[in-house]
Amino acid sequence: MSTGGRSEARRKAVAVGPGVCHALGLMMLVISEWVRADLKDATSLASRGYLKDMIEFTASLADTDWYKPVVDLYDKVSFGEPRAALWAAVFIALVVRLNRYGPEEAQWVLSWVAAAYCALATLALLPYLAAPGAGGALLLLALSGGLVHMATR
Repeated sequence: MSTGGRSEARRKAVAVGPGVCHALGLMMLVISEWVRADLKDATSLASRGYLKDMIEFTASLADTDWYKPVVDLYDKVSFGEPRAALWAAVFIALVVRLNRYGPEEAQWVLSWVAAAYCALATLALLPYLAAPGAGGALLLLALSGGLVHMATR
């Protein structure tokens, strides 16, 4: 229990390292949910210009040695529910950052597990970055980082 400042476990739980991963996870969650909602209401998939870019990006990643194992691992650790798992990881990250009085060691573990999952999700969902484009992705990352920073107490 901390008497004045943050304990070492709390500092590690809300450190920059996991914070960057949490922000990346939040950004990918926002982008993937936007694409999902956009495609749900689409009358013609051809009218969605970013889909071609996503397909080309996916094809270029498929030619690498690392992308398929990352996607396979992402599917396995999310028990076939990657969308729900990403929601859970981002939610856990924000709860840990907001709850400064919780059990510090448990929060440290939860923070780093959520960070690892968010990093894995970011790699697996890289093709989604084609949807907002480079400028939009940077803006979303900045907003996500700001939200994660604001949530950190």
